[in-house]
Amino acid sequence: MGSWRVLVVGWGAILALCLAVGSETSMPAVVPPLAAAAFVLVGAALASDYFGIKRRATPWRGQVASSQAARMRVAALEQRFQRDREVGSVRTPSSARALLVALVETSAWSRTADVVDFLAADALTRPHQDPVADALRACALLELGRAPEAKRLLDELRTKEPVVAWVRARQAEREGRLADAEAIANGAAKTWTEPGVRRDLLILRASLLARIGHGDRARVVLGDLIRAGFRRDVEHMLETRDARVSLVAQEALGLRSAYRAA
Repeated sequence: MGSWRVLVVGWGAILALCLAVGSETSMPAVVPPLAAAAFVLVGAALASDYFGIKRRATPWRGQVASSQAARMRVAALEQRFQRDREVGSVRTPSSARALLVALVETSAWSRTADVVDFLAADALTRPHQDPVADALRACALLELGRAPEAKRLLDELRTKEPVVAWVRARQAEREGRLADAEAIANGAAKTWTEPGVRRDLLILRASLLARIGHGDRARVVLGDLIRAGFRRDVEHMLETRDARVSLVAQEALGLRSAYRAA
């Protein structure tokens, strides 16, 4: 049930209570205190997750290219998170989540430690699941070199969110299970059509295919991405340190001819 439906049902129940009690006593004596209490409780529920109304959480839409605007947004979110945490604001979990999303979007992994630790503590008392935040937290833990913590967190996730598959594939890649990682990314890419998420999965898959010696298949994947409008993302693969991945990206972009065995 959406938050606005919860509010409608709540106000309906309060109105019914007012009418029932007021008909037996006095409306002027009953309505004002109940209305004041309702305003206070509804305001608190909207301000904090702990009152049972789930905030609308921004879904994961994939990584973005680093830019001045993206960096300014991250800096602003960092300032908001620090300010909210210092004053103990009920908005701090939301600020932390927004900051983590922005940091992972731009691959600013080294700056995720504080927000990851805060969200880990917040998750212990969170009344509802947030698989996107948990998956991104696991991804940040992997990049911070805290693989055992990331593994425990991923093992607890029982959802088919595409971001979870993306992180599981990255985990398998870090563990050296490249074929498993490619299979995870491939399966998820066939299921999800969100452009940014599917792009991330396919870029990861192409990189893994190149590294396990399937350059032809990797070129096909990258060619599909280029035709879908993600040429710039494929161009970013030229900067990778892995020569096999860079070579496949060059061939897909037409910067050099693909090698064909006689």
